[in-house]
Amino acid sequence: MSIFRVAIIALISAAGLWATPISFGTAGYSVNVGKVFKSGSVAETTPTGTVIYGDLGKDGYTLVMNWDVDPTLSWSFTTTLSGLHTLQFYMGFPQDRFYQIFTSAGFTITGNRRGKGATVSDMVLKPYSPLPIGAKNYIPEGLVTVKGVKSVKGTLTRSNDNSNAGGVGDYVSMPVRNVKNMGVEITFNTTLASGDRFSMNGTMSVNPVPEPATVSLLGVALIALLALAHRRYC
Repeated sequence: MSIFRVAIIALISAAGLWATPISFGTAGYSVNVGKVFKSGSVAETTPTGTVIYGDLGKDGYTLVMNWDVDPTLSWSFTTTLSGLHTLQFYMGFPQDRFYQIFTSAGFTITGNRRGKGATVSDMVLKPYSPLPIGAKNYIPEGLVTVKGVKSVKGTLTRSNDNSNAGGVGDYVSMPVRNVKNMGVEITFNTTLASGDRFSMNGTMSVNPVPEPATVSLLGVALIALLALAHRRYC
């Protein structure tokens, strides 16, 4: 085979590899409120991205998901609908061993000042890694509960963390396991009239188990620092 043919085959092969989209997993969601149920998913072909589901004016809700396969999932959900809401959404990332999970959540509720006031209650956020889609009796990790409010006129905001007391919450330990997605299930009740609105937002992330090589390097660095300190003060 001539060098020219080899070069052509190599170029075609390279072009094929370049044209093949990289898959980091799948991001997906489901929204269930009253008679409204919608779900969808999208392939994550870039390490970071944003997807928007629903139209506030048309559907009565909007869900925005931002992912980073580092991995971090940030999200926001806004609704003008009354009733029991059940949300479930998740993101994928390259599989690894993880041992900690962090979840934050907060909300803003706006009630028409001339109305009866907006209400939200029975709020529970269940974070998982991995998210057990359709599974029953699956124990959540880093459970977050947020107190509801009644008859709000005007705007009221609660902090976005996993203690709901301001600042940044802690990572929560979970059993070490190989996982390649994480997600959250959220349920709450709303009583909203015309001009009322309820918005939630939050963040999720998981910590990977340090690789042995990383641990070794940290050990070497520590030993070097101790030796340097010993020489300096001897």
